[in-house]
Amino acid sequence: MIYDSMDKLTQYKGLSRNLDAAIDYLGTHDVSTLPEGKHPVDGDRVIVQVMSYETKDLSAAKFEAHRRYMDIQFVLEGKEGCYMTPLAGLEPSGPFDGEKDLGFFHGEGGAFFPLTPGVFALFFPHDAHKPSCDLDGKRRNRKVVVKVAV
Repeated sequence: MIYDSMDKLTQYKGLSRNLDAAIDYLGTHDVSTLPEGKHPVDGDRVIVQVMSYETKDLSAAKFEAHRRYMDIQFVLEGKEGCYMTPLAGLEPSGPFDGEKDLGFFHGEGGAFFPLTPGVFALFFPHDAHKPSCDLDGKRRNRKVVVKVAV
């Protein structure tokens, strides 16, 4: 996982071609003007998802992980708490959904960090994460998740 300020995002170019394409797109497009939904940038290799939701109580949150994509997540409006832990230490809580590239897991622990405007988190497939948790109470968020094929 990488957690950093948005103005440092370009420093992570060179890790993969698809990540470079995502970073270039974010540097040249105002994603805050995009409507909610999925917006393919480079076929199925880079997809920008814009969403609005209400944060959830930590007790309702589950660790999730992906196999085909890494996630760049950042909040446009609002703030949330996130947790991350290595996938290797968790147990599946059901079958992995290959079509959605999504699996849920349970286990203890995890490093906490706030996701607020101006920062991003980059989750790799080996990073289980619990996003969208309450931070100082429930709130409505607007967020971007960029799916980057590994």
